[in-house]
This record gives sequence, C-alpha cells and structure tokens, in this order.
Amino acid sequence: MKQKIFNYKVRNALLVTFGFVAVIYFGLSITLRDIKTHDVEILEKSPLFPYDNYDYMITEEAIYTVDKKRMEIPAYFRTDFASIPQALWFIEAPYKSSFVYPAIWHDYMYLCSNNLSRKDIDDIFFSLLRYEQNSLFTSLKMYLAVRLFGSSYFNNNTCSDTVIQEEMEHKYKKENKHHG
Repeated sequence: MKQKIFNYKVRNALLVTFGFVAVIYFGLSITLRDIKTHDVEILEKSPLFPYDNYDYMITEEAIYTVDKKRMEIPAYFRTDFASIPQALWFIEAPYKSSFVYPAIWHDYMYLCSNNLSRKDIDDIFFSLLRYEQNSLFTSLKMYLAVRLFGSSYFNNNTCSDTVIQEEMEHKYKKENKHHG
C-alpha cells in the first residue's frame, strides 16, 4: 500500500513538473517570436554613484544607439537597475554587470518614452541585454518580467524629472567635490 502511495505521488510530481516545463517552453517560444530585434550599441557607459540603499545615479551622460539613432541618458539620472524584489535576488541580482546599462536605458525610457511604445522599449531592452552578452534564457526572463510587471512603472508622458535631477546633481557634487 505504501509503495502505491509513493508511486502515485511521484507520478503526480512528474506530471506537474512536465506540465510546468511544457508551459514555460511553449510560452517562451511564442514570446521569442514576438520580440522585435533592434540594432543596438552602448557607446558611452557612465560611472555610477551609490545614491541611497540600492539606488544609483549615473554621473555622466550614458550614450546608446538604437537602430542607428543616438539616444542619451542625462547625467545624474537615478536608477535601481532592475526593480527585482530583494527576496528574488537569488534567481537574478539586478546589479549584475551585464544588466546595468540595459536596465539604466530601460528605466529612463519608462520615464521619458521619446514616443516609443512600452512594447518597443521592452523589445529594445531585450536587444540591449543580448548586446551585453546575457544568455538567451536570462534575457528572456528579464524581458518577461518587464512585460508582466512593468506596466505600472511606464510613463507615456514627456519627462518631468528635471527638478529631481537637479537635486541629485547638487547632492553628488556636494559629496564629491573633486569630481570633474
């Protein structure tokens, strides 16, 4: 009798695992076909300054090209890289070096969309992750996370963070008198 119960539990566990893997596999393959690839390059990577807790600011302009169009992230932009809850950092830490500059671009574009749709921004983020040599699996995980959970952070309006940015510049220059 105990052997039957054990076999039943093992069989159910295998079925659930297989089902989970099948859903993930087919979900990712459908998603992968839906992602528009972009020609991206990171031309200038700004130095980073720890701002508060797990937030950082870039201290110089960060420069990217997307489909041969130059895009600049202004100095003193504040970011948390990827808004991954700290409890999930064992899966993927947001400060992994290959995430940093794609995440900075993505965070900025979610605030200042430059007439790009949220889907376009997320697709470009995926291309930037691949440009930074992240694996396909990791890039897809990050892409799916922003597609599933990023909508509340997306601002379809124009930029309005100049006052905050000026405060951050003042704080940085006060704490780093000998910079530039």
